[in-house]
Amino acid sequence: MLVHTRCPIDGSDDADVEVFPANWDPAQVDAEVFSARRTPDRLHYRMVRNRRTGCLRADPILDEATILDLYRRSRVTYESLARYTAATYARYLERALPLLPDRRGALEIGCGHGFFLSALRAAGFQLVRGVEPSEDALAKAPPDIRPNIVLGELSAETFPAESFSLVCGFQVLDHLVHPNEVLQACHRLLVPGGVMFWICHDIGALLARLLGRRCPMIDIEHVVLYDRRTIRLLFEKNGFAVADVFRVWDRYPIDYWAHLSPLPGRLKSALRRGLGAVRLGRVPLKAPFGNQAILARRPPRG
Repeated sequence: MLVHTRCPIDGSDDADVEVFPANWDPAQVDAEVFSARRTPDRLHYRMVRNRRTGCLRADPILDEATILDLYRRSRVTYESLARYTAATYARYLERALPLLPDRRGALEIGCGHGFFLSALRAAGFQLVRGVEPSEDALAKAPPDIRPNIVLGELSAETFPAESFSLVCGFQVLDHLVHPNEVLQACHRLLVPGGVMFWICHDIGALLARLLGRRCPMIDIEHVVLYDRRTIRLLFEKNGFAVADVFRVWDRYPIDYWAHLSPLPGRLKSALRRGLGAVRLGRVPLKAPFGNQAILARRPPRG
């Protein structure tokens, strides 16, 4: 079943203009399509832009119960990339740490198989927890990390109020059907003065604007896509004081960047075979290919 959506920033639908028509068939959508970092297939919902807020979102979309079931049955397909991803997140975590009131607790939303929870432990947080909808991800988590992961979706009641001084989410915000509800839950779970540290796609990035519909961000998993202005508006709407919004440089093997490219299938396969033949595909490349980070605080009391 398809459901209508509204702009998460102002709640309206009367200023929408279609940007990209839908190109998917319900028969094409299964748990494999909702597995993180799958091979790009360019399937996407109808995408509309709110002319007042500038927010780009999908409308209509699958109903929330169906989406959650697809994520529950999705598979972890990025084990070989996890160390690169964790290193990027840890590098930018250094910007968040000086803003923290303490290190009593850290929560990661959409933590996968927990590859970043170990980095949060190493950073000195006393309590480390994750929330993850995928059963396969939970099963693949290391034995010492698995007990710290809650299977399912986040709500305000998942943990006691004011349990965490840091709440983070990486490549999760774009997927949220109800981003305001999730950010309100985060606000309740943070201690006063606690910090939000999130990384997501930047639909306003130069590469995204140049590629248009061919950009990998235009994907059926992505319900809302933000730029640096709209992500700030979303967090401010939910009571957070934004400290910074900035561009993220990711570091991955060249073969992975080729995997994400919008090249035709045969040309992409030939390129990746060529990179593998000369071992160039294994060489890491650091580049700003379209992600952004936001640091925001729950205001202190008084």
